[in-house]
Amino acid sequence: MTRATTSTAVENRNPRIRFCTLIAFFAASLGPAPQLASSKEPSRPKLFLSCPQQCFEPYLRQELSFFDVVRDPHLADVTLVIVRQPSAGGGERFSVTPTTRRSASSTLPVPIPRAIVAAPGTAAHAARERLLRLVLGVLYTELIGTEYEDAFQLSLPTRGGAALSTLADPWNYWVVTPELSGEGDGGSGYFSVEGTAALTLRRITSLDKVRLRGAYVRRWSGFRLEDGSRISGDVSGWDTRTVYARSLAEHWALGAVATGRSSEYENLQGHVHGGPLAEYNLFPYSQNASRQLRLAYQAGVWANWYFEENEAQRLREARPYHALSLIVDVNQPWGSIQWVGQANSFLDAPERYRLSSGAVLSLRLFEGLAVNFEGKAALVRDLINLRRRPITDEELLLWTAEQPTNYTFEGKLAITYTFGSVHNTIVNPRFGRVDLDEE
Repeated sequence: MTRATTSTAVENRNPRIRFCTLIAFFAASLGPAPQLASSKEPSRPKLFLSCPQQCFEPYLRQELSFFDVVRDPHLADVTLVIVRQPSAGGGERFSVTPTTRRSASSTLPVPIPRAIVAAPGTAAHAARERLLRLVLGVLYTELIGTEYEDAFQLSLPTRGGAALSTLADPWNYWVVTPELSGEGDGGSGYFSVEGTAALTLRRITSLDKVRLRGAYVRRWSGFRLEDGSRISGDVSGWDTRTVYARSLAEHWALGAVATGRSSEYENLQGHVHGGPLAEYNLFPYSQNASRQLRLAYQAGVWANWYFEENEAQRLREARPYHALSLIVDVNQPWGSIQWVGQANSFLDAPERYRLSSGAVLSLRLFEGLAVNFEGKAALVRDLINLRRRPITDEELLLWTAEQPTNYTFEGKLAITYTFGSVHNTIVNPRFGRVDLDEE
């Protein structure tokens, strides 16, 4: 009895034993340890969501938790490419294109995207619920004939006879969108405020596309200098753009584009350019959600009226010009590419030209490795509107006058490599956005 008592006393004095006892007590207070499942969890299809644009991905992952949502398309049984595009009526079009391991075979036809259109002003929660229903329908179609078919529960609302009646469109497909917007930032030594008023008219059918837009923009800015004095700037401008396109079968379109604007910053009291435009799409226009390769050529007149004399000592001038554009838009399970390249010049002065390019790339080269790039650049040789006089330091600081440049560029590049758990289904919003700058 004495030996047992002595042993217990020694154990209670051992720091390691007391620490382990505390850990065991703390773990027990958190709740019971997870129990091993009596039977193995049934396998679930592995799903990957590819969203070149925002498509409510956290919401979809949460609602599609039946699937094992994975972080890479190379791990997936089913990949959904969800593309978000502006629609004819000013709303948004969501298209969903499925790719499965079996449909990736070259012996099967190219998957056909299915789409919904959210009307202008549709609340985000309503748009995402419609998108979810579309996704579920696509997944059900893809999984017919598999062991997962019975997991779906489908329903279909009914409509009365009145709702099925065909009604004439009193607007003849015309959509009108007025717009007011403003933005600003500032501090104790500076401020910048910009306001915009715009009106857009559009009529888009499968045969014709008409779009007219006009906008007025005004920007106020101010700075406090080191000597305590203040300077301020006030510049305004307007711009208009008219587009008409006529569909010719599945690969061609003809039409015209005209642009007009005024800008104190650019020394343009008035500007107009436009002319006929022809476009060829290597792929059928019906495949626009998954791939586009369009070549467009335009020729017309370029006319300027200046607030101040330009470098050639002119207050107005008109020149013939032409422009060639190449547009690439690809949305696939391996990533997305949006790229535009353009070359334009004056026909009477070929040395006055501009080469410009802009791209948004998101590539998944292989499992875990992703490359993302956004940028645009231009080689500028066509600035015929520049003021003859030197630009002052105040105008440069306030951004009220355009300065000479031979090129412009901006860009962002990100390379990421992800490894570890393949699962990507759980959504946990705790502590999200606790800082204002956190996305």
